[in-house]
Amino acid sequence: MKKILVTRKSKVLFLHKKSIVALLVSMTFSSFAEDYFDPNLLSFPNGSDRDNIDLSIFSKSGAISPGHYLVTVYINQQESGVKEINFIENNNGKVYPELTKENLDELGVNTQIIKGLSSLKGNEIVSDINEFIPDFSYRFDLAKLSLYLSIPQIDMKHQVGGYIDPNLFSEGVPAAIFNYQFSGGKNWQDGNRYSKKSSSDNFYATANGGINLGAWRLRSTATYTRNTFDRADSKTTDSKTKFSNSYVMREIRKWRSELFIGETNTGSEIFDSIPFKGIKINSNEQMLPSSLRGFAPEINGIAQSNARISISQNGTIIYQTYVAPGPFSIRDLYPTNMGGDLVITITEEDGTIKTFNQPYSALPVMVRSGQMKYEISSGQYNGEITNGSRKSNFILGTLIYGLPKNLTLYGGTLLAEKYMSGTLGTGFSIGVFGAFSADITVSSTKFNHQDTKTGQSYRVRYSKSLLSTGTSVDLTALRYSTKDYYSFSDFNNTGYDINQGIMPWLSSRKKNSFQTSLSQSIGKYGSVSLMASRDDFWDRNETVTNLSLSYNTNIKGVNVNTAYSISRTDDTNGKWPENKQLSLSIQVPFSLFSQSELAENIYSNYQLSHSNNGKVSQSVGLSGNALNNALSYSINQSWGNKDQDYGGSLNASYTGNKGNISSGYNYTESNRSVNLSGNGGVVIHKNGIILSPTLGSSIAIVEAQDAKGAKVENGNTVNSDGYAVSSYLSDYNKNIVSINPTTLPENTTLIDTSVNVYPTKGAVVKAQFKTNVGYQALLTVNYHGGFVPFGAIATIIDNNKEFSTSDSSIVGELGQLYLSGLQEKGIISVKWGNKEEQQCTASYQLPNNLPSDELIKQLNINCI
Repeated sequence: MKKILVTRKSKVLFLHKKSIVALLVSMTFSSFAEDYFDPNLLSFPNGSDRDNIDLSIFSKSGAISPGHYLVTVYINQQESGVKEINFIENNNGKVYPELTKENLDELGVNTQIIKGLSSLKGNEIVSDINEFIPDFSYRFDLAKLSLYLSIPQIDMKHQVGGYIDPNLFSEGVPAAIFNYQFSGGKNWQDGNRYSKKSSSDNFYATANGGINLGAWRLRSTATYTRNTFDRADSKTTDSKTKFSNSYVMREIRKWRSELFIGETNTGSEIFDSIPFKGIKINSNEQMLPSSLRGFAPEINGIAQSNARISISQNGTIIYQTYVAPGPFSIRDLYPTNMGGDLVITITEEDGTIKTFNQPYSALPVMVRSGQMKYEISSGQYNGEITNGSRKSNFILGTLIYGLPKNLTLYGGTLLAEKYMSGTLGTGFSIGVFGAFSADITVSSTKFNHQDTKTGQSYRVRYSKSLLSTGTSVDLTALRYSTKDYYSFSDFNNTGYDINQGIMPWLSSRKKNSFQTSLSQSIGKYGSVSLMASRDDFWDRNETVTNLSLSYNTNIKGVNVNTAYSISRTDDTNGKWPENKQLSLSIQVPFSLFSQSELAENIYSNYQLSHSNNGKVSQSVGLSGNALNNALSYSINQSWGNKDQDYGGSLNASYTGNKGNISSGYNYTESNRSVNLSGNGGVVIHKNGIILSPTLGSSIAIVEAQDAKGAKVENGNTVNSDGYAVSSYLSDYNKNIVSINPTTLPENTTLIDTSVNVYPTKGAVVKAQFKTNVGYQALLTVNYHGGFVPFGAIATIIDNNKEFSTSDSSIVGELGQLYLSGLQEKGIISVKWGNKEEQQCTASYQLPNNLPSDELIKQLNINCI
């Protein structure tokens, strides 16, 4: 039998010639299995031979003609990839998708437990799946070239929540991507009796990104700085170019891991993070199904019968499953923001309901029972906080493993010449009391001409979340290190001077270290948050405290924030004095006084601050946005006591389709300055260059030819080449890329308005949208004094265009035919059978005087 070659997204599909017509007819019928359509109800042109028109195959809904189709397969509504499927007619006269036992295995069917199916060979065709799985059913959607298979869950292999077929993950297309940022400014300083008049210029630019080729990712960061200082008697200029964080990486999917080679950092869950040049292999839990990522407690219980288990948190059901009589254990609960009380409900067959609570909290180091995280790194220390370092070579290994009863063990070791350290610890959730972890790290250090020093560092971490009271202790950590304990960074930096502009205590060895982060919601009265840390040192006679305490509330639409902070700032003399500050800020929306659209986007602002040196400063101003939030602006005036200059500022920022640009002007009594900055992203691919706002790690190149100006959700707009970018995709997850159809150019339609993509880490995937360009028209097709018969297939003839189901449509009653993608004139072929007298062609030409605002044109045509 003759076949027709049809392309679909660069893949090849063979269709029997008559199946094209047959499939299009099938689109008009409902998908319910028992629906029936009597072909005798069709109208036929006068004089035609009704008996020669065989449409009986389409009398049942969803019926198709045998043939090969390249389709997207869905198993129980879950996408399973694109496959070429052959539809065959079995002995019972039914058309079935031809699947082998191996195919069913790949699709997740548990063939080993199904009677009769388990004995078949892998490549043996299952001609009638209902013979083995009585409740099997399928539905074919021609418009979307999608095959939907329905198979009872009992016949499927167990798959945890959030499972995605690995075959769907895409490494993406070859491309070069990078983000850029620049800023520049000029400052004029007025002279006085103590200093001369001067000016200064500064410019900073950075670009980070790289090249994707298959599974490999090359990344690097380039930075350029230039500063000029000009006084009456001298002028100095310095500039610097630097490349950093250069590495290549790729995934190792069968290990659920990733490989880095170059400049990178070790993980920070066990040892402090170490910058180095070398090689690293570490597990990536993003490759796991989403319900196995992070930590969630193991739920255990006993069911007296076949029971439904429901787990809820804060009144919302987050998990539900069915279990057989006896003990049960649930290990694939989705992580729930590091804690909160869970309510477990057991509903027995007779309607009996039992409930119990299971409070839990978690720490970042904790993993589920049976899960493992690891890292192996080797290279040379590459820290830059001191002017030089030992740059020691090292090898590091860490392991985290989840045990039953919500217990996690972790440890690691680091080996280098004249240095070694090891860590061992455990993390555990203890219900209402929160989550704890405790570990000890032992180090052995040998400096030249000194004895070996051995020390210990003890650390305890704690986390607790109480959703019922709105309290969250996100992380509290306490650490004590003995005098002879050296971290690997301490070992490499000891004896070297700190670089200018770096906080001097960063190169000191900590003795006691404490940090905490708390938040408390108080309902309609607002919220309170606290972040604090305190460090003292063995080799530095001072304590460094950082604190941020804030209270936020909204009073009848007015936002109020009060805060107290302790920090240290560089005073330009190499000293870092402690700065304590109490502040108040109030923001009043103009919408309180006017309901106009303009007032909704304007705010008045007031700030007051008081520091420990007695200085008080205040400022008032206006801020707002316009152009659908693309433009933001602010104007402020400030003043203060103790010889503080009064001053003001004017700033504006615009975020467009190709990036962001900002500018500002500032002045005080003694100086003035202007600044300009911008940022954005660039994607270079084989078909052109795309400019966009800042890019995320994984992105999609959106192709929609002839759709210039169309808006991509969570992206920019389609450019003149037919391309756009959808950014900030989620790695190893289903991402829906969509185009807003209301933003399409006139006379352009989309076959589908959304595409699913599944990027690997750092991938640039392709999201291709098929467009139909031309007029939409409702035609009345006349034939020999009557109308073309109902159910006939009409196709636009275009020798320069590949076949698409969107170029064809079905004739309705009284010759009514809707088509999209029509040019101003052309030819339409109509068929209702294979004989010459069962087909005709019609020429059309749309009138020139049709109203431009008429979305659907109407026209009568004759078919001959």
